[in-house]
Amino acid sequence: MKKTIIRLALSIVFLFQIAAVSTLAAGTSGGIILKQGVGARAQGMGEAFVGVADDATSLYWNPGGLSRLRGINMNATYVIGLAESTYQQLVYGHSLKNLGAFGLNISLMQGGKIILDNVDGTEREVESQSDLAVTAGYGIALNKNLGLGLALKTLNSTLAEEVNATAWAADLGILLAITEQLSVGLVLQNAGTEIKYKEEGDPLPLTARLGVGCRLVLAQNHTGLLAVDLVKLHDRDIDVHMGVEYWCANLIGIRAGYKLGYEQESLTAGFGVHWEIFQLDYALGLMQELSHTHRVSLSLFL
Repeated sequence: MKKTIIRLALSIVFLFQIAAVSTLAAGTSGGIILKQGVGARAQGMGEAFVGVADDATSLYWNPGGLSRLRGINMNATYVIGLAESTYQQLVYGHSLKNLGAFGLNISLMQGGKIILDNVDGTEREVESQSDLAVTAGYGIALNKNLGLGLALKTLNSTLAEEVNATAWAADLGILLAITEQLSVGLVLQNAGTEIKYKEEGDPLPLTARLGVGCRLVLAQNHTGLLAVDLVKLHDRDIDVHMGVEYWCANLIGIRAGYKLGYEQESLTAGFGVHWEIFQLDYALGLMQELSHTHRVSLSLFL
């Protein structure tokens, strides 16, 4: 265990150096859809989920968490965003028992309608931007404490229904259980090609995330979860994400989160309702100046 923790610490330094060095090499990133978190549960916790990663949405947050999957887990999320933009996502996770687990995620983001002028003086309404991202990943437990995962993704983006661009990327994630209650996660996201429209290209949002998750037994049938993530996006300083979750009898869950360093949506809140094989989750992102964001997820556990 001691050697594993030392290796994890060295990996943390290495991945954060990659994200930091890329800040000097590139400007604002493209591929906005790749910055959109998956699942209302994690969103309600302030996007602090790298060290938790215990369901199918681990494919996005930390593919190393796929090693924790049991059976089949599906999650569908719908987001009402800003300026009439929408985000839809469907993720599927399937455990192969001792052979690990695989996941598949399809995400679609539409930026809302805009009016363009035609050469003949008429006008037409088009979708300002439409992004489709498909991710496939695999995670396996190297031992009873350590999970390793890899995700490959492709992104297709269309501007004003006319200009197209395609990019490819990969995520690498590690999830280490220090104890039964405490776990640490590390992930490098979106290492890949540029997203290029005609001759102009932008780098993908290369991101390093380090997260800690702590599970608490508060009383009989009452459990809690504390999570903290450090996030280094290649064109930002290190941000801190914090989240909490409380469950009563595994039926009703309440969540809250806070993201340090963000001008918008720094506060989040949400709840979950679990019944047999179904779970409904809702998350609210409180915007300081713009309209609040609402996320709804429906999960199925088989």
